[in-house]
Amino acid sequence: MKDYDFYLFDFDGTLCDTTEGIFNSIIYSLKCFGIEETDFKKLEYFVGPPLFESYKTVYGVSDEDAKWLIEKYRERYREKAAEESAVYDGIKDMLSTLKNRGKRVAVASSKPQKFVDEISRYHDIYKYYDFVSAEDFKNNHSSKQELINRCLDFFGSPDNSRVIMIGDRFYDIDGANAVGIDSAGAVYGFGTEEELKQAGATYILTTPYDLL
Repeated sequence: MKDYDFYLFDFDGTLCDTTEGIFNSIIYSLKCFGIEETDFKKLEYFVGPPLFESYKTVYGVSDEDAKWLIEKYRERYREKAAEESAVYDGIKDMLSTLKNRGKRVAVASSKPQKFVDEISRYHDIYKYYDFVSAEDFKNNHSSKQELINRCLDFFGSPDNSRVIMIGDRFYDIDGANAVGIDSAGAVYGFGTEEELKQAGATYILTTPYDLL
């Protein structure tokens, strides 16, 4: 793999396995809405894309209902986010190695920044970040392209050839392609190798160590 100077990471399914908290909170929100969901394949769609987009795509709800469901989701998630999460094996070593090599590290996530910060501090990986590009509670459906561009702006608009985006879903690869940077698809997360290759990932990662 080529050596880069700037490493941008998705969060859910790439740095941290947050599926327990996400799934339980989606189930809770849907139950409040009158839907008893037992199909976990549907829930997997929610790991990566913005919640607003996911509720509308998977359940066909209106914009207003999607916003209501997000509020119910967060009602539970804000209490359980950190404890119902885990860092993927090898992430801490990988991030530490990148920083020791003088690389710049950022997070580009559709997750609210409060949750990214809280979970990262809980698992002691926040110290490796130079910047976090995430959402706030009012704006919760930015495109991945917008999130990546915020990182690039923070780093002073470096040459695209020096930057790579790492994520586990097509959404991350689409964002990287839209901006014009290379990408690495993390198949240890929720995306399949087929999904990530089809999206146009420059590389496929089977473990975090593949970045090194």
